[in-house]
Amino acid sequence: MDAENNVVDDNLNKEDQQRLDNDNEAQPVELNDEHPNVDNSNQLNTNHRRLVLDNEGKELDDDEQEPQKPEDIVEDADEVTQPMDDEDEEDDDEEVMDDDGKLDLTRIFNILKKKWWMIALNCLIIGVIAALLIVEEPRTYTSSVILAPEAEYGAGGGGLSSLASSFGIDIGNVSSSDAIRPDLYPNLVASTDFILDLFKLPVRSLDGNIYTDYYTYLKKYQRSSWWKKDLKKFMSQFRDKPKNPKALAGGNDSGLNGSKSQIHVLSPDEESMVEGIRSAINCSVDKQTFTITIQVTDQDPLISSTVADSVRSKIQAFVTDYRTKKATKDFNYYYKLLLQAKGEYEKALKAYTYYVDTHRDIILQSYISERDQLENNMQLKLNTYNAMLTQVQNAKNKIQANTPAFTVLQNAVVPVKPSGPKRMLFVLGFVFMTFLFTSVMIVLRS
Repeated sequence: MDAENNVVDDNLNKEDQQRLDNDNEAQPVELNDEHPNVDNSNQLNTNHRRLVLDNEGKELDDDEQEPQKPEDIVEDADEVTQPMDDEDEEDDDEEVMDDDGKLDLTRIFNILKKKWWMIALNCLIIGVIAALLIVEEPRTYTSSVILAPEAEYGAGGGGLSSLASSFGIDIGNVSSSDAIRPDLYPNLVASTDFILDLFKLPVRSLDGNIYTDYYTYLKKYQRSSWWKKDLKKFMSQFRDKPKNPKALAGGNDSGLNGSKSQIHVLSPDEESMVEGIRSAINCSVDKQTFTITIQVTDQDPLISSTVADSVRSKIQAFVTDYRTKKATKDFNYYYKLLLQAKGEYEKALKAYTYYVDTHRDIILQSYISERDQLENNMQLKLNTYNAMLTQVQNAKNKIQANTPAFTVLQNAVVPVKPSGPKRMLFVLGFVFMTFLFTSVMIVLRS
């Protein structure tokens, strides 16, 4: 059909061309103006044919254009679809800021709602990992002891100090002669000397299978999770090896002046053991009431209560020894003088008695003078002995006066329920942190 139409169009073009040539040879339009009676239909036909030919030529030109290549078609399609894609991206990437530059919670909620599956998946994965980690961690038990030590106040400051302490204020009116105040007890418990004394403490487990000292128990019978063991081995590779691994927990036998040295040389195992005990024992003081709370955490409930009671007794012994140390020294000194005076008096009494018994009937003045001298010497020794006896009694009274009185408000009790780790809180904490992190990342990407 296209071929027949092209043939017909060619024939029409030839006829029109012949007609146009005949019209050009004809008389111009001006002649017709001079002769108005002449028919102008030929000229009108000619103009009409030219217009038709022009239109047909344009149509032919359009039909004769080269067909588009596939690459051009793809590019045109991309140009058409590109604005649509941009619009879709604008719909997906919603702005979280409103027109005033503030956070729009509704838009943030819509963004998170679209990505709920990603948040839920991340929380589920982290929750399972946290649960697996915390299940391997052994349970611990905490035993508590509460003490109320005696506090001495300075002259005129007891009432004011009590009033200030009720508001949690320490105005320093506690007797300055006592350097070990209740607020220093936590430092005492955390000291290395205090902890080293606990190494030889005998402990027994609740089931009765373990009976050993505290140091051996911590070294051989403490349980730990597998990931903590691996982490400890990994971190130990980056630590420097000690120059002297041998431990001298009791210190050297002699110091520079021949006295016992107070220097402790600990091995890495003992040092880590000291740090572990220090973290397991918690001693706190209430500044308002000056009550002391001792808490010991351990994997065995009976051992935790045993250590807590031992810490209480050692604190009492240390403070009592400190407070009575001067009075005890005075007592020992006066008691030594008392024994010496007693010996001298007994010797003088024996000499006087012997002389009197052997010189009864002698009336010479020389013998009488010697007897009187022995009697005076005996009386002098007796007076010295009586004086020393008084000093010893006063020193004993001073020791009793300086001995602190500790009131045990709560003794150590074997705990029944474990105090940690809080498995549910551990898992929920990791899940909550994962939720926050994932939400923030999704909002920032939007």
